[in-house]
Amino acid sequence: SVGNFVDYWEIIDRYANLQGGFIWDWVDQGLLTTNENGDTIFGYGGDFGPPGIPSDGNFLMNGVVLPDRRPNPSLHEVKKVYQYIRVRPIDVVRGLVEVHNRYDFRSLDGLALAWTVIADGVPQQSGVLNELDIAAGERRQLRLPIRRLEPAPGVEYHLNLAFATTEATDLVPEGHEVAFEQFPLPIETPAAARSIESLPPLQVVDEEASVAISGRNFSLTFDKNEGVITSYLYRGTELILTGPRPNFWRAPTDNDFGGRWQKTLSIWRDAGERRTVRNVSVMQKGPQAVQIRARSRLEAGRASYSTLYTILGNGAVTVYNHFEPRDEGLPRMPRFGMQMTLPREFANVQWYGRGPHESYWDRKAGAPVGLYQGTVAEQFHPYVRPQENGNKTDVRWMALANDEGVGLLIIGLPLLSMSALHYTVDDLDPGEEKAQRHAGELVERDLVNLNIDYKQMGVGGITSWGPTGLPRYSLYYQAYAYSFQLRPFSVEDGPPADLAKQHFNQ
Repeated sequence: SVGNFVDYWEIIDRYANLQGGFIWDWVDQGLLTTNENGDTIFGYGGDFGPPGIPSDGNFLMNGVVLPDRRPNPSLHEVKKVYQYIRVRPIDVVRGLVEVHNRYDFRSLDGLALAWTVIADGVPQQSGVLNELDIAAGERRQLRLPIRRLEPAPGVEYHLNLAFATTEATDLVPEGHEVAFEQFPLPIETPAAARSIESLPPLQVVDEEASVAISGRNFSLTFDKNEGVITSYLYRGTELILTGPRPNFWRAPTDNDFGGRWQKTLSIWRDAGERRTVRNVSVMQKGPQAVQIRARSRLEAGRASYSTLYTILGNGAVTVYNHFEPRDEGLPRMPRFGMQMTLPREFANVQWYGRGPHESYWDRKAGAPVGLYQGTVAEQFHPYVRPQENGNKTDVRWMALANDEGVGLLIIGLPLLSMSALHYTVDDLDPGEEKAQRHAGELVERDLVNLNIDYKQMGVGGITSWGPTGLPRYSLYYQAYAYSFQLRPFSVEDGPPADLAKQHFNQ
């Protein structure tokens, strides 16, 4: 969990008579063993002894490290919030910052400050200050020798600061980062919109049950009865198994079970799948643009859900979702977004957002904004009991590609919450009651399950036996709207980072 940890510490810092920092537990209380099928698992309560022995299930699998001491993602949040060095920006463009040594007894001797200016996650300038003779409790202004920046169109800039050890000690190696900060640089030049007339024209075949749209190097098929994209071909490669559908559910976390959210919020479990498509309309907006609007009704509260797809001549699809509640009294939503699946071959993932580990609405201070990449398999964290995991927050864009460099780019308009795993939500969701399940028993599916969300409710961090997630991190039953763009790409089109900055006037 460790959600809303920052919120706790803001209060603890504000009042001198408060203290905190007591971790329960440091380590997941599990034992390495094998199940009856020979799978290697970490066993917990219920896995040992004769049948009928009382246990508390996985209640003591609540550490910030796994039983073998590999970090759980929450450890990064704890480290960030606990750090004893704070930095206040004074004039970050000119490199002026104030460093506060919050240690009670030690100076910052033995630490170096490495600074880096990044542009869309890519380092542009960097340097190191080796002399940090700042006494315990002292504040001091430092000037970093940042050269004048001329912002490139559509590029976002940040200043990263990292404090690391310059010498090894008995417990801490040389070069170990003990604190970091990140500040956005208030410089920007908007990218100019391109003319839509520069795009290739589209061909449209509008039939009773479907509509087919094609252009240079791509084709798209939309099922009017289901209200979804059923095929998305680019340069002869099929990009999807199933198109985006509304999704309001996540696999319950241990905190969710403690708050009984798996039952009290269950109306949202299949709300997207059980919607009724009431109307689909197709409109040609010009030679290079076609719009498809799908209007649906949810069983959950008779809410209306409308999705507008705008297909452009380059194969890009802008998706605009609008949710309007109707009946009153429905509970909060676990998430508000869309879910789709891609063939497993699109297993190379790159994103510009928070990372590299998972982050959530109320647990993202320890995940700086950056440019990250890896495999889809690496985005899964093996919580001993399978549950929701792998989410990334404040995603500007995410690209999933096969080994030939063909893939799908998802661009937030402006920011998204996203995850890409080889497991479906159902693989990680035991239902309304916890089951004796283990990460080591899961079998990866032959797909990539992609969540493209406006937001997901917080993971909580107050108790594990009552309502979790502060109101500020909750998705209450109210109107919502958000947008993103799907864009196919190949190596011939250029890097996803460049494509993500392109937009066209419509």
